[in-house]
Amino acid sequence: MTDSHTPASALLRRLPLIGLYPAGYRAAHGEEIAAVLAEAVRHADRREALREWAALAAHALRLRTRLSSRDPAGRILAGAAPFLLAGGAALSVVHLLTWLLLPDSSTDFAREAVGAAQTLPWVPALLCLTLGLRAPARALVLLAVLSRLGVAAAAHFHPGTALTRYADLLPLWVVMGVLVLIAPPDAVDGSPRGRSWTMASAVAVALPMSGLAVLWLGTWPEDYGNVVFPSSVQGVLDASTVWPASVMTLAYLLHLGSPDTDPLRAGGVALAVLPWTVMVAPPIYRSGPTDHHDLLRNGGAVLALLAVATLVGTLRRTARPTRAGTRPGASDPTP
Repeated sequence: MTDSHTPASALLRRLPLIGLYPAGYRAAHGEEIAAVLAEAVRHADRREALREWAALAAHALRLRTRLSSRDPAGRILAGAAPFLLAGGAALSVVHLLTWLLLPDSSTDFAREAVGAAQTLPWVPALLCLTLGLRAPARALVLLAVLSRLGVAAAAHFHPGTALTRYADLLPLWVVMGVLVLIAPPDAVDGSPRGRSWTMASAVAVALPMSGLAVLWLGTWPEDYGNVVFPSSVQGVLDASTVWPASVMTLAYLLHLGSPDTDPLRAGGVALAVLPWTVMVAPPIYRSGPTDHHDLLRNGGAVLALLAVATLVGTLRRTARPTRAGTRPGASDPTP
């Protein structure tokens, strides 16, 4: 039995846990949950005890909100989380690269440090997920979301400061981060194949975006909205806005077309495509669309990509068993 006089046990007695679980689950597993927590904190200090309590409390809240790995919504979020993280890390790489190369980046180090501090955690978070370190990855995403919200709050109360430049993509960053955080970690694909797909998606998004951003640095006119580019240049710029969505749609197609993939988790990959509706052209991808025409164009392109991928992936998924059953040389099973 756990020593009830230890500081960790005294702390946990003041924190709710069993009551956080749904009534049915609590009635069936309440004693087991209490026993698991008691065993976990038998020789733990206060920090370790709080970590164990937080893990069980998060599990309780996922069950209560129907976001566990057994629920459809949880499985969808589990499919989306790695690719949301991959997209966030890719965009972070582009931002960090352009911050380093901008001509005025050295004139206000504090301002650029603020931008980097709220952007950088996405990159090591992706590396942690790729290495199978899910808890550190989630902690880094939480840090990124909280730092960005903090900067946005400071910019709101001090609108005349340079911090306002970091508020344009606030909804994109926060939505991606929150979806990653509420996904059930035990349902996220941790296989070597899944981790490879996640990293490959991030690299495929980041490299072309970084190349275009660097190519346009120093030549981007301040009155871009009033400039008419040649059709060839404008075509490249328009195509660059849907490139991240195209990469994520390809990942969705590969997941949906695989008979080994849960369709709900494949649908989660489709969910990871939707945030890219707000993507803009280079050089620094720091702002959201200000023109409703651009937003509608991006939304139409994203939905069209998803529709085509859904059709092709569904056909591949349903055709594979038929092809396997009618392949040359196949014979009926012997009774």
